[in-house]
Amino acid sequence: MVKKGLGSGVNALFGNQPILTPKVEGEQVLQLSLDSVAPNAEQPRRVFDEGKLRELAASVKEQGVLQPILVRPVAGSHNKYEIVAGERRWRAAKMAGLKDIPAIVKSLNDDVTLEVALIENIQRQDLNSLEEAATYRRLLDEHGYTQASLATRLGKSRVYVANTLRLLALPESIRSMITAGRLSAGHGKALLMLESEADRLALAEKIQAEGLSVRQAEEMAKNPDLIYAVAPEPAASDKGDKAEKPAAAVKDAPLQSRPSTEELLLQDISDKLCARLQTKVKLQKTTKGGRIMLEYYSNDELSRLLEILLPDTSF
Repeated sequence: MVKKGLGSGVNALFGNQPILTPKVEGEQVLQLSLDSVAPNAEQPRRVFDEGKLRELAASVKEQGVLQPILVRPVAGSHNKYEIVAGERRWRAAKMAGLKDIPAIVKSLNDDVTLEVALIENIQRQDLNSLEEAATYRRLLDEHGYTQASLATRLGKSRVYVANTLRLLALPESIRSMITAGRLSAGHGKALLMLESEADRLALAEKIQAEGLSVRQAEEMAKNPDLIYAVAPEPAASDKGDKAEKPAAAVKDAPLQSRPSTEELLLQDISDKLCARLQTKVKLQKTTKGGRIMLEYYSNDELSRLLEILLPDTSF
């Protein structure tokens, strides 16, 4: 059973009125000692850009913290609070040398706390794609959401939620590349089209070395031989080298046969099905016809595909 949380997100807490105006009678913006406030250990965001944090600290030093943070009391501790939303402002205030910070105190349960933190970061575009995926997974596993209900709650499409979650299936080395910004989430989704972990790692390294676009990565993922067939062109010492070495590279590379009209048609159909279903689709020709193979990565993913393919059928 899905647990009810924020509904419309952060506005459900603060309303559409100015943030400094108390929402209901008795709710106040308090000045809390920075030492009495601590970050939430379950905060979805793990990476804080130091450069942007210093910029925010400089602004805070000049103007103060204009928007209160949201905190909840720490159970069993007197005058101790845990941040629900606003950790960047808290960090910037400490960096700026402030002693106090404006805060709204609310008693919130763990479900709502996690959801507020996620929504705030998504609305501010502060989470990287893997932090977002990890938080989605926690909301699904620990707080009773389905992909459909989570997508509705967050104002995202179900396909977006499903594809973001799939990034967690990548090997740790590739996830680190995405976290560090060396690969995009789009590159990560292209790598998921490959079945072999060795192919995924090889293509990830090629994307970084050659600056491949997501579209180029997708084309290589559809034909893994291309990952290994074309090597980066070596730097030439003079014009003569520039003329000769590409020819040698072409000679050494395996020849690619020209696909038939039927193969091109099947590939086009496969591409369109992939785009429509947002999962890997393989068309395989047989002696009497062929077969269409769809991949799914969880029971929720299967349910999503069944809703698309059999919308009027219950299971």
